Amino acid sequence: MEIDGHNVSSLFEGEDSLVSFSEDPRKHIPNMGSIIYTVWNKSGTFLYVGISGLQKSIEKRNPQSRMVSHASGRRSGDQFCVYIFEYYVIPMFARAFERNNSMGTLLKIKAYRSGLSKNSLDTATKKFIRRNLKYRFISFDSEDSDAIVRSLEKQIRAGASGIKPRLNGV
Repeated sequence: MEIDGHNVSSLFEGEDSLVSFSEDPRKHIPNMGSIIYTVWNKSGTFLYVGISGLQKSIEKRNPQSRMVSHASGRRSGDQFCVYIFEYYVIPMFARAFERNNSMGTLLKIKAYRSGLSKNSLDTATKKFIRRNLKYRFISFDSEDSDAIVRSLEKQIRAGASGIKPRLNGV
């Protein structure tokens, strides 16, 4: 499959090219240039397309940082982690709360709520990402790599690949 003259098939095909978020991205992703990546759940659903390595100077482009951030589960400043938290972690907590609250009292509800700190919610997001999600990527190391990945991301979000990502499609 080609978009703008770039073969993007490896973003959508091949079990061998899937990398788990539980693995250190620095073992897979180059430390210079730009990348475009797609994120998939265990059942093979296309969830998200993203880009990294967008600094103006090619020498300063390090695409690893974005993937490290995603794997951390910290929602502050990371839209991907916010999406995962809102669409997967909150419903998971809600189901657990409903199951455990069938015999509960107001005191149990207050205790449950007080136990959910920002850190524990980020930790739950991290665990979900690392246990359930994988990604594929393509790297570019040309002077215009940032422009290339921006254009590809925009088109893939809009469905140029034949499917739109569930979380950030337009």
